[in-house]
Amino acid sequence: MKCGRNDPCWCGSGKKFKRCHLGRESEERAKPWEVTAEFRKDFSKKLCSAPETLHDQCSGTIVAAHTVPRSGSLNRIAENGHVLAFVPSFENLTKHGGVLHPELVGVRKASTFSGFCSTHDDELFGPVEKEIFTGNQKQCFLLAYRAYAREIYTKRAAAQNSRLHTDLDRGRSPAMQERIQAFAFLHGMGLQAALRDIDHHKPRFDAPLLNDDFSEVRSYIIELEDAPPVMCSGTYAPDRDFDGHRLQDMAEISLIPNMLSVTSFYGGEAGQVVFTWLPEDDPACVPLIESLERISNQDLSSRLVAYLFETFENVHISPPWWDSIGARTQTALLHRMMGEMGVPFGRPALKKQECKVPAWTITRRYRVGC
Repeated sequence: MKCGRNDPCWCGSGKKFKRCHLGRESEERAKPWEVTAEFRKDFSKKLCSAPETLHDQCSGTIVAAHTVPRSGSLNRIAENGHVLAFVPSFENLTKHGGVLHPELVGVRKASTFSGFCSTHDDELFGPVEKEIFTGNQKQCFLLAYRAYAREIYTKRAAAQNSRLHTDLDRGRSPAMQERIQAFAFLHGMGLQAALRDIDHHKPRFDAPLLNDDFSEVRSYIIELEDAPPVMCSGTYAPDRDFDGHRLQDMAEISLIPNMLSVTSFYGGEAGQVVFTWLPEDDPACVPLIESLERISNQDLSSRLVAYLFETFENVHISPPWWDSIGARTQTALLHRMMGEMGVPFGRPALKKQECKVPAWTITRRYRVGC
């Protein structure tokens, strides 16, 4: 960081030091509401995530598509029409000292993204929105497709939003500037790799839909007596199984990772936690599912809840259930959530505490297509 006025700035911007970071610690800090406004702008773009070959059939209206079904699922765990959800914002983090807390969100807005037109949202996902969930391969795939569509949407929005990260060090000490710029650099590298991976994975996810062939879809389903009080929908690259064994090295930037989709919801007659993947993803997903199968029903609920908080941010919670688990367990789960979200700028690592929650009644566990 020891630069002459006319030297290239240490941050890598390509500008001269005098036009970039010289005197940055004296500048006015970014205003939380301005950061939040830019965040919302980037994460509210409207587009249709259906396969490109179907775009000529799109309606002119982009809808707020629910990744977790609203009518049959979110309404079942809501209190006065609201569920608890994590709303990532600069203001929220500041208010709670850097730890994101769940907030009440109306079920009409919960789990939504502006990622499908009205035609494709209705036509593509009718089998999971309008029918009883029976665990067939098409239904499992549609849950995974919608989860991955949201993942693509958020990664592209995050890439657009990443320009803000390099500006968040205004008014900070030189040491904090360095930490913020280091985070921005690493975060940017990760996003570039994620955008590259989308070019590889999106055609794989489109193919079963376009060919109307779901015969190679693999799933593992945990059926519950009632709706799970924690509902989520997400796709990620699993790096470790439930025993802690490494599955793939996500620090290797050249790796195109195996992907797994997870949705927990109410299927009309029973609660469901559905893990879905495609044949190419077997190397990471099969060992993970095998380690999940080794967990007893007695311990499974606590392990699943910890896993959902640790792995995803698109999590929605029953308010009465959240109140019932107590402050200690709430804190342990929030710490796991913060680890997943990768909150930047030097927040110290949080020790993971054991998460014990009341057991869900599990009626069966079974594989589909594998």
